[in-house]
Amino acid sequence: MKDWKKYRAVKKYGIIEDYVERFGLTSFNNDLPALLSFFYVNGQVVVDSIRVPIWASMLDPRIHVFWIQPTRTGKTIAWEFISEVLEASGVETVGYASTTDAGLIGTVYEEKDGNDTLVITKEGALGGKKALNFDEGSVLLQGDKKAHSNETILYLQQAMNPIGSKSNILTKPMAKGTVETQSSASLWITTYPPQGVKDIVLTKGLFQRVLLFVVHWDDDDRKEVSLRRMSGAFKNVMGGAISTEDLAAHFLEVKDRCMSRMLELAEVTREEWDQMTRYEQFDVAELVRYEMFSTDREWDATLQDCVDEFYGLLVGLPQNMKELVASFMPNIENHLILFATHLALTEGVWEVRGEHLEMSLEIIYDLYSNLISWLETDVEMGQARKKKLATIASWKNAYEACAKVDLGDKYGDGWVSKTKLFKQYMKREEITQSSTYNRYKVSSDWFKETKSGKIQYVKWVGEQ
Repeated sequence: MKDWKKYRAVKKYGIIEDYVERFGLTSFNNDLPALLSFFYVNGQVVVDSIRVPIWASMLDPRIHVFWIQPTRTGKTIAWEFISEVLEASGVETVGYASTTDAGLIGTVYEEKDGNDTLVITKEGALGGKKALNFDEGSVLLQGDKKAHSNETILYLQQAMNPIGSKSNILTKPMAKGTVETQSSASLWITTYPPQGVKDIVLTKGLFQRVLLFVVHWDDDDRKEVSLRRMSGAFKNVMGGAISTEDLAAHFLEVKDRCMSRMLELAEVTREEWDQMTRYEQFDVAELVRYEMFSTDREWDATLQDCVDEFYGLLVGLPQNMKELVASFMPNIENHLILFATHLALTEGVWEVRGEHLEMSLEIIYDLYSNLISWLETDVEMGQARKKKLATIASWKNAYEACAKVDLGDKYGDGWVSKTKLFKQYMKREEITQSSTYNRYKVSSDWFKETKSGKIQYVKWVGEQ
């Protein structure tokens, strides 16, 4: 990745440089997530006022981030800084760990009021206007039905649909009635690289809607951060760093400027706005979407150049990888336009210029180049992946059919006789003992092995 200070947007707008530098005093060596979080904050701050028209549809200004990085590398503490800026900017922040339907979209319950029974709807975490942090995003990817339903990812995708659209309304029938939730939440999701994340990238639409940043840390990266962190003990290392209050003052100014322009264009007073329902406010923002911004004479040509650059990412990729990366293109294009809009707002202008597109291209191109590198090295594609998944299922099914043995305090339960496992596998796959041994050689990483007396035991651990 490019040194963050070399991005043209950072060089041009001092507030972005100040923001990333201040972020870096809290979460070390996470400069690109810091840069993304600037747009994330700005998107939620102006969520009431900004709609970007694209043909018959529109985009809202929210930026959703999914950050995958090893444990203990600054993801959680980064949210401490982001949430502090957000709250000082008048934005509600919520940290969320559970993923039950009721917790996400709300619930309906009854309450007695004398002789009357009241039906009350309680809004879930995705409801309304807020910055929502999933600090353990791996929970979303595990597929553990005891922890959450299959619909969790669907609800998140719906929450990210354009504000004001019907597809942005989350509904779920429940025993006491139907919950209907509108979401204006911005999602900030972080996780270590969990088992199963590869399959989600390949099969679900969640990652095609967020800004996905994946990064590996090695021992040198950790040591560098450790040395820097320890060097700040008992010292005032803040220097002339900008305060979170000053950063919030910038975002509040942007928010007020957008609100004033929207209300002026719509010929609505602030008092009238405050008395409107949430959906009436959506209508006002949508009403003035064509007048809110203009573009310069360089916009169309620059936009075409940007699209050419993005499709250049596909050159040289194998067909199956090309199809996967191409599925990200609408998301890439949407974020290009949104980043350009946020840069215009940062500058304090209502003309979104070709220059803003070029500055956005630098950041987003690097982000997705990094994503493609990860996909090429870490994600198994096509028939090879399907074959591996089928092999995993075969061994797991054979294991589940065997009687489990408890080997005591040292090893615990869940063990099966290796001989009985092989017999089950041979029977199910209708192959010889020799073939079973050969297949086990390439599948042994999915099992733990131990010996008790003269008997060999194995225990299923799955794909790591």
